[in-house]
Amino acid sequence: MLRIVVMNPKGGCGKTTLSTNLASYFSNQGEITTLMDLDPQGSSVFWAHKRPEKAAEIQLVDAHNCPHNVTRSWAIQPPRNTDVLVLDTPARPDLISLNPLLKEASAILLPVLSNEFDLHAIANTVQQIRRSLPSQQNIALVFNRSPKTTLLKKQIDQLSEQLGLPVIATLRDTRNYIQAAAHGLGISEMNGAHYRRDKIDLIRIAQWCERRRPAKDSTGFRQISPDTIALASNA
Repeated sequence: MLRIVVMNPKGGCGKTTLSTNLASYFSNQGEITTLMDLDPQGSSVFWAHKRPEKAAEIQLVDAHNCPHNVTRSWAIQPPRNTDVLVLDTPARPDLISLNPLLKEASAILLPVLSNEFDLHAIANTVQQIRRSLPSQQNIALVFNRSPKTTLLKKQIDQLSEQLGLPVIATLRDTRNYIQAAAHGLGISEMNGAHYRRDKIDLIRIAQWCERRRPAKDSTGFRQISPDTIALASNA
């Protein structure tokens, strides 16, 4: 299973936008995709419930609203047939609580905005993650809502060098993502030439994650510990 964790302690940096767009992309590639919303705000859940009936199916796990007739440990498990699991994490998480989930991740994506406060916050986050993860080969930065300027390129290069992490995509500042989300869709599902650049950016991110998928013969289905999910969703 390809497990993608999207995280950043800062709110409003585009975690849900990135999570939902990756889920829609992989589902349209024929992957059995599960979107797990660990954020009590439930934005990914809200998006998923707006999806048209004809859209590619995305399995949903709402970690904060479990059915009353089942145990929480069962309800918050991704279905066993999942090929790709995308986890949308909460803002301001307790990174110690989130740490077990990060250790099980195939890819960890850190969306960040190009302002001084967000750049400072993400640097601190990376330092905390590095204290507990044995390897950072599966961590990458994604600049979100970014104008195409010389200053931005300089910021990207400086942050990448400072943190020793790749910046795998720069998502432009456009209403295209908002328009797609309003219909419960992702960029990859939208028609029109004006979505082409955004689709290319998303494909770049998805392919980076795909290269970190565990070999099929090395791991079968492994349940995520219910305690791990519970800690993460309450982080």
